[in-house]
Amino acid sequence: MINRLTVAEQAFEILKQRIICEQYPSGYQLRQDELAKDMGLSRIPLREALLRLQAEGFIDLVAHKGGVVRGLSFAEAIELFELRLLLETDLLAKAIPLLSDENLLAAEKALNAFDQLAEDHDKLSNATELNWQFHYWLYEPAGKIETIKILRKLHSNSERYLRKQILQENAFAVAHEQHFQILQHCRNRDSKAAVAELSQHISGVFAQLKGMQADFDS
Repeated sequence: MINRLTVAEQAFEILKQRIICEQYPSGYQLRQDELAKDMGLSRIPLREALLRLQAEGFIDLVAHKGGVVRGLSFAEAIELFELRLLLETDLLAKAIPLLSDENLLAAEKALNAFDQLAEDHDKLSNATELNWQFHYWLYEPAGKIETIKILRKLHSNSERYLRKQILQENAFAVAHEQHFQILQHCRNRDSKAAVAELSQHISGVFAQLKGMQADFDS
């Protein structure tokens, strides 16, 4: 049982990365027979991976077609980042008085690893996971377990949009500086400054996405 779930998890990550990096673009059909042969997997773990991809908003499962990669929706992108803005600023404000040195060190390690990967466009799917880890370690002390679960899903659903945004000119440099400033304010236990920087960080992403509306599928 454990091995089967492990294989399903690996299949999910591989397929997710291919979608994020647009190896499988919007509308691409993920047929189980073809994927099973390509990846050397049986149907059961592959089916689990496809179900999870659907649950996290990457594909739609369609009768007689298998999985179909979802199009990028401008309305969805804006909604995702508006929700993130609401939840993340609240979490950070609650977490800062409780931040430990261990949390700050874990966030710093994730940020350093993110910086090394994000400049390699072929590894951006890994970079988005490190981006989540950076934010997670700053929010974790708030103790809002259910809120963080919701936020994890929002981050996952945001990954394809973040990839489009981070490829824009200077976007990575801006994100790096904002992450660095957020971490510094957290070290100083300056809640007001940290929340303001985080708000600017998230607002800046969806402001940039608004300027890219023509690039979306709907």
